[in-house]
Amino acid sequence: MNTFVIEEFFVSDENQCNFYTVRFDDSTISETDKFYDDFFIEGQEFEEDIRIIDALIFEISKIGTKIIRRTQDEARALALPPELLTKESYIEILGNKLRLYYIQLAENVIVLLGGGIAHENQTGNPPIQFQEAQTFSKKILEVNNVLFKVAGGRLTSIGDEEIIIN
Repeated sequence: MNTFVIEEFFVSDENQCNFYTVRFDDSTISETDKFYDDFFIEGQEFEEDIRIIDALIFEISKIGTKIIRRTQDEARALALPPELLTKESYIEILGNKLRLYYIQLAENVIVLLGGGIAHENQTGNPPIQFQEAQTFSKKILEVNNVLFKVAGGRLTSIGDEEIIIN
């Protein structure tokens, strides 16, 4: 995997949860923006699915991650939409065919990792984006408190201005 940068995606002092994303160092567009560019197309097959994920990101930013229910231990990289939401959320997530992968670094900090169609092939195996998300997650966890720290709902670089991970 190439060198990548963690950058802001949806960060605000008013948010209960702030969102960051990853961008390959040699790219001008983040993995999350690529996901949006691929699927947020009016009239396209996945338009409603991505609108649900977008609404969920907004809702989590305002309410916090407490609306996500996990029924089992999962891999490092998690997926939006999750299996279950609490009753505090009014977003209907059943049947969503898209997954936007993320790692939760703190109750109020999420790094979005990119995504795709949940089960694109006939074998039922997860998409390549899930495997890439696992690699992103592993590398991010390895440098937590080395290259960056999580404090006050934000990621702060230790040293350089950018959080660059090899």
